[in-house]
Amino acid sequence: MDELLKDLKAAGIHSIKSDSEIILEIFQDELISPNKVDYLINRLLTLNESRIEKVKLECPQGILDTLMVSRGKMKVIGERVIFKKQFAECANEKVPPFEVWPLLNQSSITFLSEVMNFTYEQTEKFLKSMKTELPEQADKMFTVYTVHSEPAGAVFPHLEPGRDWEGRMFWIGIHPDFKGKGYGKNLHLIGLHRLQYDFKAVTYLGATRADNAAMRKVMEANGCIQESNSVFSLEYSFSV
Repeated sequence: MDELLKDLKAAGIHSIKSDSEIILEIFQDELISPNKVDYLINRLLTLNESRIEKVKLECPQGILDTLMVSRGKMKVIGERVIFKKQFAECANEKVPPFEVWPLLNQSSITFLSEVMNFTYEQTEKFLKSMKTELPEQADKMFTVYTVHSEPAGAVFPHLEPGRDWEGRMFWIGIHPDFKGKGYGKNLHLIGLHRLQYDFKAVTYLGATRADNAAMRKVMEANGCIQESNSVFSLEYSFSV
């Protein structure tokens, strides 16, 4: 598995591996060898790896059209738009109050379960998976936006491994009690601030569903620029 992911990286494919799934990303406009990439992805989809439940792929339409075998095996599940921001061009904006919480204590899991609308057990599994994927960063990622000293939302900034100081947000969400009040922009701004000053990111890459107008508006309001190409999300499940 690891050797195959290395071969994919050499072919221009970024991979993200967690306990139960692998995400493949192709955001550049052209591939060096589409046939080779198609072959490698197909090999990944035929591996007998019991722990991995799903393989996901994100790539532009033009590249997807060249991956004939992979596209035939995978199911299109959505379309996302990509936003980027260069931190070198940013002024030090005033940032709303926030706290960094311990990752796996009871109060952290309970609060996040309310934000995500997950059970306690599902939320704990999500955080443990994040720690597996980003072991050196996870303990400083749980960032909570506070409004009048009350926790209003959570964002998880991090550096994407192998992506030259590229900052991302693992997950972001407002607590149900604080939704509809325009706090999404502040929460996203906190994530950007931490990426720039605490994680020392050089750039930010964010992605959201093409139909998520609210999140697109938030990223635009915080100075992120939408890329011209959207990406399609595909999924392969080993259980089917």
